[in-house]
Amino acid sequence: MRRATPTLRVSNFPRFERSDRVLVVAPHPDDEAIATGGMLQAAHAAGAQCRVLVATDGDNNPWPQRWIEKRWRIDAADRARWGARRRAEALAALQVLGADAGSARCLGFPDLGLTPLLMTGDVRFDHALAQQFDELRPSHLFVPALHDRHPDHSALHVAMCVVMARSGVAIPQIFTFGVHGEAAASDDVVLSLSDAQRAVKRDAIMQHATQMRLSRRRFLAYATQQERFRRAHVAEDPQTDHPLQARIDAHGATEIRIDHARWGKELRGHSLFVIAHAADGGILRRRIDAVDRNPAVLIDTVAGRACGNAGVERIEACTKLTFSLGARANAGWVKLATPLPGLFVLDRVGWQTVGLAAS
Repeated sequence: MRRATPTLRVSNFPRFERSDRVLVVAPHPDDEAIATGGMLQAAHAAGAQCRVLVATDGDNNPWPQRWIEKRWRIDAADRARWGARRRAEALAALQVLGADAGSARCLGFPDLGLTPLLMTGDVRFDHALAQQFDELRPSHLFVPALHDRHPDHSALHVAMCVVMARSGVAIPQIFTFGVHGEAAASDDVVLSLSDAQRAVKRDAIMQHATQMRLSRRRFLAYATQQERFRRAHVAEDPQTDHPLQARIDAHGATEIRIDHARWGKELRGHSLFVIAHAADGGILRRRIDAVDRNPAVLIDTVAGRACGNAGVERIEACTKLTFSLGARANAGWVKLATPLPGLFVLDRVGWQTVGLAAS
């Protein structure tokens, strides 16, 4: 029997109306509960239409699976079974939060694989997100923060920005949530929860039983008296304290500076990812694998081939890269990260907005 959802006390969070359409884009099963469990209660209480996209099944989750299933070797079938279990947990959590049976869409993309899908322009990934966005035509969109350190989270933010920039649907109010490494700020939009709503959120989080064995305390710590979001836009200003500062001009000439004091580690073993809006409406996707070599090879990640070189210059405590995207372009995003996640999957920093150079 579904528990009645009480009315939420709201601080500076905008109130929902019955006419609102709310879209939550969650990278993994559990993000829907820990990041938006209170907000979804508020939306349902107001009678708003809600849809939750769960991009992956969280199947690349080996340590809890090894602990619970008492096995070391995990093959593709084992991961698929685990992913099905985690998907079921997300659906159960959404039911606790008051969701209708048809409000969830589990897309089943590879866990820890969203950045490769983004960088190669995978049409299935782009189409799935665009289809859901265009179909719902949301008035409110909740997405992971651009600066979230988990690569799936930040990639999903960029992917949704690409979708919105190419869609004919009106841009909704955008709210971002930070799960990994995004600190609270004074201008955050805050949703206050009563004890009753916190209990509902806690119950929803508890539905993710696979995560409770090793991370129970960390997960339940999200059931606080507040949920914090940040208002965002498709085209954000660059983050001033980010170790990457990048500019692009109308012809695609790009300059990226890496501040070593802010980066705080060697560049070797890291790749530079660049995404930019082409003037013809397309998306330019590039990668540089050896950012500490001069010249560095620029790779078109959609075509899978080299498309030029980048000049690399060390200037005191800064490394400067200069290259051409090969087409007229507008602003986009840039990221410095390990090409393949290892034992520790979090990035040192998330994506940074690329600003437009003065003409």
